[in-house]
Amino acid sequence: MRKKSISIFIAFILCIGLLSADSFHLEELFTELSIPFANKELHHTKRSSSDPLMDTLLRFADTLGQRMNGTLIIAKNDTILVEKAYGYLQLYKNNRGYEGLAMEQLNSVRNLKNNRMTTETIFDLASVSKQFTAAAILKLCYEEKMSLQDSLGKYFPNMPYHTVTVREMLNHTSGIPEYFNFNYALYDTSTFISTSQLCRVMRNNKFDRIFKPSGGFAYTNTNYVLLAKIVEIVAEQPFEQYVRDNLWKPAGMKHTYFFTELVGLYPEDAPRPHASVRKGQELVDIQPLRDNFPVPIARGHFKGGSLAKYDRLNAILGDKGVYSNVEDMLRWTHTFYIECKILPKEWVEMACKSQNILPSGIIPKKLYGYGVHLENNKEHGWLVYHGGLWNGFHNLWLYRPSDGTICVFLSNFYNASHVGKSNELLNIIDQYQNVTSAN
Repeated sequence: MRKKSISIFIAFILCIGLLSADSFHLEELFTELSIPFANKELHHTKRSSSDPLMDTLLRFADTLGQRMNGTLIIAKNDTILVEKAYGYLQLYKNNRGYEGLAMEQLNSVRNLKNNRMTTETIFDLASVSKQFTAAAILKLCYEEKMSLQDSLGKYFPNMPYHTVTVREMLNHTSGIPEYFNFNYALYDTSTFISTSQLCRVMRNNKFDRIFKPSGGFAYTNTNYVLLAKIVEIVAEQPFEQYVRDNLWKPAGMKHTYFFTELVGLYPEDAPRPHASVRKGQELVDIQPLRDNFPVPIARGHFKGGSLAKYDRLNAILGDKGVYSNVEDMLRWTHTFYIECKILPKEWVEMACKSQNILPSGIIPKKLYGYGVHLENNKEHGWLVYHGGLWNGFHNLWLYRPSDGTICVFLSNFYNASHVGKSNELLNIIDQYQNVTSAN
C-alpha cells in the first residue's frame, strides 16, 4: 500500500464528551454476540540445553531485533518455536507528530514502561487483512448464499463495472481502478471515509477501468473493499460482526479488532456517534481507546521515525483495517489453513492455488489465490503469504503448507528490517530438517 507524506501535521484530540474511553465497551458494539470464542490453546516448544535449531532461530530473531521495532513469531503448526518483541509502541525519535513534547522530553517518554513492545501488542495488519475478506466471501459461497460467478451488478445495480464477477475481484483480474488514486475532494471528510462513502463515490464518478474483466492482473485494493460490502449485503449484518462471529471467534482470536472499533467508529446503521474530525485534512491525530483494550496498541511510524497520523482512509475495510497480534495470527493460520475448521479442506486448498491465470493462458509474474499471494519457490516449495504496508506499519505473514511452517513479522516502523528475512528463516528450518531426515 502507499505511504503518504504531508508537510504539516494537524494535531487533533477527540472531545472527551463525544467519545469517552470510560464509556466504551467492546461487548456493546454489536447487537448479536451469541457465538463464544473458541478456546484455541497454543503450545510452546520446550527448549533443551543443546538444541541447535532453537539456538539458531533465537540468534536469527535477536539479530533481526537489533533493527526491527515490532514482534515476530515462528511456529510449526500450533507449536511456537520462537516468539519475540522488540522496541516501542511509539518511537519518539523526533517530535514530528508529538505536538507539545520538546526534544529533550522524547527519550524519557519513550522509555516509560507502558510504551514497551510486548508479544501481545496489536498492529495494523494492512493488506494482510485481505485473507479475512476472502474467507468471508468463500464461506458465504460454500453455504450457497452467493456464488463466485455472481456479478458486481447483482449487488450494486448502479455501479459501473457491473459485469465483473466476485471471482475476478478475489483474484485481482477485475480491472477495477485503485481507490487510493481517487481525489480526496470527492469525499465528505467531516469524519473518516467509510466503505459506503467510497461506494457512493465510485457509483457517481464511474472511473475508467484498467482493462476488461479477466483481461489482465492488477492488484488493486478496491476489489476487496467491494467484496467486504458484498459480505454485508449477503449476510445482512455489518462486515465487522460477520468476520468476528464466523472467522475470529471459531479461531479463538480474542485480541483482533477493526480500526473502526479502536477509535470508536461504528457501523453506519448503528445508533452511535461517529468520531468528528476536522474537515478537509487528509491525516488526523486521534487517540485509540486504550483503556478498554486488554492489549497494547502500536502506532505506525515512517522511515524517519516520525509518528504516522491516521489516514482518513483507515476506516475503509476489506482491503485493510484489521489490528491483531502474532499469537492471534498463528491461531487463525492453524485453524483456517491447517485444521480447516472454518471451511472444508477443498475450499481452503482452492484459496491457496493460483486463481489469477488469465483465460488467454497467460500466467502473471505474481501468483495470487483468494486473499493470498503465492510462490512456487525452487528452494522452499509452495509458499502462501501476504505483506502489508500502510500508515507506518510493515508486516509479513507466511505459511508453508508442506510442513506447517508459519512466521509472522509485525512492525510499526518503515525501516525494512525484515525484508528478505523470510528466505533466511526458511533456509535455517530446511537445513535442520534435512539433517534430521538424513539421520
